[in-house]
Amino acid sequence: MTGRRAGALVVVATPIGNLGDLSPRAVEALRAAALILCEDTRHSRPLLDRAGANGRAISCHAHNETERVDEVLAALERGERVALVTDAGAPAVSDPGGRIVEAVAARALTVEVVPGPSALVAALMGAGLDTARFSFLGFLPRRGRARRALFADVVRAGFAAVLYESPARVADTLADLHQAFGARRVVVARELTKLHETFHRGVLGGPLSPPFVEKGEVVIVVEAAEAQAAVEEVDVAAVARDATLSPKERARRIAAASGMTVREAYALVTNRDEGAR
Repeated sequence: MTGRRAGALVVVATPIGNLGDLSPRAVEALRAAALILCEDTRHSRPLLDRAGANGRAISCHAHNETERVDEVLAALERGERVALVTDAGAPAVSDPGGRIVEAVAARALTVEVVPGPSALVAALMGAGLDTARFSFLGFLPRRGRARRALFADVVRAGFAAVLYESPARVADTLADLHQAFGARRVVVARELTKLHETFHRGVLGGPLSPPFVEKGEVVIVVEAAEAQAAVEEVDVAAVARDATLSPKERARRIAAASGMTVREAYALVTNRDEGAR
């Protein structure tokens, strides 16, 4: 850290499974920190001990992050170095930390980044799909219109989609993705960097190989496709009466672009077809 200001918030990426991924820079940053913000201090303690970090460790999670801002700012104003880590991976990327960084930046204090392990990047590296342009969706809305609208945005852009999911919800999420994206290639990356790291590969709507196991941390990657015109911009009725497409395909496209369910869109299509006879 030679030549840098003494007081700084250092955002440190930590291993997502394999402790060997803790970088020398991360070790240095943790050792130099007088205050270390941890998503869970009990979870981070073995890592801090491994790094030889002796700073005061306090919790900073989704429920108390805002409350920690004043304490962090005070430490920085005293010229102390403050490290920010989460349980695994990159802080502020579908993890706590963003509000701390925002507050420090707003005060024109120094923010430094020690990049490193990230489940998002690791999944993209091993997916073997067209992911040159992708949308990171983080953890999805559980259900309903918000989820369908999010998928519709990605479908219209033609981007790959990357998201985090609980293993118990993978089957349901893959079914929802199939409705929205159609039969695109998909990879479910499980237990990245750990002993049982596995890339489950397949096509949405079909089986995965090897079969998925409901265990561990999961990242889903859906391959990119050509951008589609937004149906609501060209008129839903025009898609509904497009005789070159099957009723099922018309319904899928309308649902993906409009936020309707596939069932609602299919009813619109079939009612239109019956009325045209």
